[in-house]
Amino acid sequence: MKIASTDTIETESQSGKEKAKEQKRTFFLAVAQGTFIRISFAFADSTTVLSAFVYRLTNSNTLVGLVGSIGTAGWMWPQLLISNLLEHRPRKMPFYALGMGIRTFAWVAIFLSTLLIGPSNFGLLATCLLCFYFVGSSSMGVSTIPYMDIISKAIGPHRRARFFSLRNITGGICSFFIGFLVRYVLDDDFGLAFPHNYAILFACGAVSVGMALTIFLRIREPITPVESTRRTLRQHLKQGPQFIRTDRNYRLFLYFRVFGHAAGMCSPFYVPYALNRLGIPESEIGLFIAVSAASGVISNFLWIYAAEKYGERWILILTSAMAWASPLIVVFVQYLSPAWRVPVYLSIFALNGGAMSGMMVGFMTYMINIAPPKVRPTYLGFMNTILFPCGFMPVLAGKLVGILTYEGIFLMSVAMGVFGFLIATRLKDVYYEEETA
Repeated sequence: MKIASTDTIETESQSGKEKAKEQKRTFFLAVAQGTFIRISFAFADSTTVLSAFVYRLTNSNTLVGLVGSIGTAGWMWPQLLISNLLEHRPRKMPFYALGMGIRTFAWVAIFLSTLLIGPSNFGLLATCLLCFYFVGSSSMGVSTIPYMDIISKAIGPHRRARFFSLRNITGGICSFFIGFLVRYVLDDDFGLAFPHNYAILFACGAVSVGMALTIFLRIREPITPVESTRRTLRQHLKQGPQFIRTDRNYRLFLYFRVFGHAAGMCSPFYVPYALNRLGIPESEIGLFIAVSAASGVISNFLWIYAAEKYGERWILILTSAMAWASPLIVVFVQYLSPAWRVPVYLSIFALNGGAMSGMMVGFMTYMINIAPPKVRPTYLGFMNTILFPCGFMPVLAGKLVGILTYEGIFLMSVAMGVFGFLIATRLKDVYYEEETA
């Protein structure tokens, strides 16, 4: 019998300890990066801060819907192209740095536009906001594919739900307090008139994005096997339909996300509806953010438990069941006395915050898990790009508000949410172990 030498055993033990230490370091840095990303969203959330800002500038429901669409569609459209550019590259970090660098620039530009144009020309300011917001959202699409691939290589399949939940918890705690800061800044007693009070929020958002970029660049990207050559764009485009035909979970998940976007098309209109139809003060926007953040934090403990006990698909099942509850409640708020409207409206953001947090954890975890490692960028990029038209659901909703009224749009969202829930129950959990180079 051959016995391993003591030196070999010690070397393997030391190597194992170093690997575990590196994984902990990466996990901590990735959670910190995710925290600052969540903070940046809190300062300039498209469903609260930006929708209220655009509504004040333009008094247009269509443009409010466009803000929600830009955030989603801008994030989607570059991903198929980016996946083709980087799938064969061992290192994805340079593409992440490029995307996040442009995103930081975009938010600095939004801050400067708001500060310098101010109240002199609301039309020009709205145009600058929408243009730079599109640049920032598109750059986030550039950084998403390399980010997801790096996270997949660095964090094992059964720790991913915990990771995404923890970054939501830490980011959500910060967002809770930021909500009160937003409320203070937007209050008339703060001392800065519209739109300069919003400029402060945009500046804080830009700083948060810059911090997230700086932290993530400290991660040592693991190197794993990749395709040896880059496919032509035509070959690359052919892969997506093949994935849909041959992978049942991929196909069902695509349908699930389509109905999820349809169910969420009413989200940008919660704030305008509150301001315009219910007479709720603008300063309460900060309270909406705080409640949504608190709900997001608390719900993440449920998502961790559900994923580790029953599997990641249960996160999608539970959150899709919650998603249609918010618009259903909104329909009935108008029949309450004014004293009850704000408290009940807070429950809408509590449900929405929990559902959005769960969707973020469930979508990212499930999408990574079902994607074979060597073609993961294409799996992610194709699905997100093909869903690009769904990003304009809020614009469609903005147009339909004049025909169906707010209540009609909210009821449509309820129906779409129910269909999404039924599809989620048919998903299966799949896991792939990462290969080593």
